[in-house]
Amino acid sequence: PLSLQPPFRSARLRTRNRGGYALGDVAGDQQFTHVAAYHAGIFLRNALFRIPAKRDHRAYVRVTYTRPELAQVGLTEAEAKANFPGTQVRVVRWPFAENDRAIAEGFKEGLIKLVIGRGGKILGAGIVGPHAGELIQSWGLAISAKLKIGKVANFIAPYPTLGEANKRAAGEYFTPSLFAPKTRALVRFLKRFG
Repeated sequence: PLSLQPPFRSARLRTRNRGGYALGDVAGDQQFTHVAAYHAGIFLRNALFRIPAKRDHRAYVRVTYTRPELAQVGLTEAEAKANFPGTQVRVVRWPFAENDRAIAEGFKEGLIKLVIGRGGKILGAGIVGPHAGELIQSWGLAISAKLKIGKVANFIAPYPTLGEANKRAAGEYFTPSLFAPKTRALVRFLKRFG
């Protein structure tokens, strides 16, 4: 009988047939052209060059090309809270209306939403707005490279660009610490010295 289930569960894209691999849509992953190209790279490393390579679902980027564009990478807020119950999952939002380039271009409607786990681990990012498919790439790289939110916040982004909104969203993660009572007390103490 014909089965619609993926022919394997292998991170290396191997099928149950010893010499077989499944790539692209048949692999049972997200059905995007860029995911199929990613699979091709894994196949080449495993089958032709004998370099062990596994697929990594965490950094699959999804983009819907509507007006405005919708883009997502990693876990959504609901997925993060379901996968990490009882641990701290923080959500940070940064509106395009706070980005000078977006204001200059006349599109102030849009939003970057970050899902951050314990220790500043980037779990996911979602963007709605013009050029969301371009902006989400930085978050895909950050997740696949296992960067923490501080690395993105400290990136020197050119001004004025839409990409600067990614840096500002990352920096927003640290805002509660900057205005915490201990920080304010420290600032008052340091002011005494000039």
